[in-house]
Amino acid sequence: MGWLIYNHTPRDIKAEIERLCTYEDEVRAARPLRASRVGTVWYVAVEVQLKRPDGETYGHEADAMGRYVFAAVFLTRRENGGWGYKSMDEGQGPVESQAPLAILNLLSPTTTDYALAWRQRCREHAAKASRKLTHGDVIELAQPLEFTDGRQRSRFTVHKGRNPGEKRVSTSFICAETGAHCRISGVMKRDWKTVG
Repeated sequence: MGWLIYNHTPRDIKAEIERLCTYEDEVRAARPLRASRVGTVWYVAVEVQLKRPDGETYGHEADAMGRYVFAAVFLTRRENGGWGYKSMDEGQGPVESQAPLAILNLLSPTTTDYALAWRQRCREHAAKASRKLTHGDVIELAQPLEFTDGRQRSRFTVHKGRNPGEKRVSTSFICAETGAHCRISGVMKRDWKTVG
């Protein structure tokens, strides 16, 4: 699977992604139900209406009306004044697995192993991303982090506050063992649990 690069950027990228998910032939018709962007990746729930009872569902369970919904994934990028995309569906086991629950909840049951594994990774990501850090929480990382002073740390107290002159609240962490103030990049993607 390669990239398709346009020599211009579409005026409305969401509309272009939805257009790419819309098609019809003598066997089936497809249309997007919902599209969502996470970073440069678009996730789309695509509804397929079979026109013949013997139409292929590619491992998805069709309802009594011959409809099923699958997930399409579009990687996008801009380069040299143009815009490009790489498309795949959930059955190809995309690495990108941050589809929102609103997309996942629209999908039809499937027997495709890659699609099932991808859906599980998306649900795990959503569960991690939905965790909340509040001021004063004590968290423990599953894997200790090594900091620039050479020490490994795994237990921290969450500190939320405004730095002088800043409007937004920032989150930092205080090491439970040494009292050192730390920053932990990508903390919501890491494995951790609240211990106090």
